[in-house]
Amino acid sequence: MKKIILFILTCFPFFGWSQNISMFVGTYTSNTESKGIYAFDFNVKTGEIALVSTTPLVDPSFLARKDNILYAVSEQGNNKGSLTAYSYNKGKFTILNTVPTKGDAPCHVSVSPYKNLITASNYSGGSFVLYGLEPNGVIGNLKDFVQHEGKGVDKARQEGPHVHSAFFSKKGNELFVQDLGLDQISIYKLIDPKSKDVKLGTDPAEVFSSAGGGPRHIAFDKKEKHMYVILEMTADIAVYKRDGQDWLFDQSVNINPDGFTGKNGAADIKVSPDGKFLYASNRGDANTIGIFAIAKDGKLTKVANQSTSGKGPRNFNFSPDGKFLLVANQTSNEIITFSRDEKTGLLKETGKPLRVPAPVCIIF
Repeated sequence: MKKIILFILTCFPFFGWSQNISMFVGTYTSNTESKGIYAFDFNVKTGEIALVSTTPLVDPSFLARKDNILYAVSEQGNNKGSLTAYSYNKGKFTILNTVPTKGDAPCHVSVSPYKNLITASNYSGGSFVLYGLEPNGVIGNLKDFVQHEGKGVDKARQEGPHVHSAFFSKKGNELFVQDLGLDQISIYKLIDPKSKDVKLGTDPAEVFSSAGGGPRHIAFDKKEKHMYVILEMTADIAVYKRDGQDWLFDQSVNINPDGFTGKNGAADIKVSPDGKFLYASNRGDANTIGIFAIAKDGKLTKVANQSTSGKGPRNFNFSPDGKFLLVANQTSNEIITFSRDEKTGLLKETGKPLRVPAPVCIIF
């Protein structure tokens, strides 16, 4: 009995502490009041958010995390694009190291499931770079650099390649690279993905979206049998179904409300943690999130459109338990928190907006 009581007393502080988790926000600092990267405490029970600290970095537009290590791109041109690793402990950021992304305007970063590889996507440069990761989180040796070539049908937006994101598969054996300028998703095999000697395979498989669509980000269903691609320029979701080693086009749905005729600027796409719903944001004139139910066959059915209660919903994310959805409204300088109905997928604003200058990316 004494052992049980001791166990409860020992764990009690942990349970109380665990209601607050760390949340990080990447921003644009150029011509804004932003201080760089923001760290907050997020209460998973109430959805309340409290500022903890900030650290300076020029235009840290996208973030990724490995345990207590944070990675941020600095979205600069003129060959100044970079990737920085920080340790984060008790509200304090400490720089571990910085490496070049070898291309202009890096806008996305992701870490492999085995935490031994990191990739950054250079939008203006039309390229992506791969670095190894050391066990302590330091960015290691350069693994690979890939430069895309070509152009798309839109002379204004697709005058050349624009790599907008690169996502690792859940198994860590593939890398999916989205090029807005080429209307193309390139799928690379990773050789020996669990090893520190992991390498990028050559001759990637290629999946094409509709001409002028502009693939930006992707999401997968839980079994990774369906891939959902958000097309920035048309605000469509292209659905592909895995068939052996191939991805076959399966469906196209538009994320906008019926009758919408304004300018598009689709941004982010994510599947809820329970795997039942898909959400996609549109900036432009819409400023909404499209909500879709995911059927057993992977197809999407529109549930609703939710106003983001602000302008420029660049990125959004779920709290780890899926009970809240937070939207980074870049143009209106705020993060809006919504509670999420796990049965219907619908969102309800909590009424607790958070003022942040030019927020772009939210991670937990």
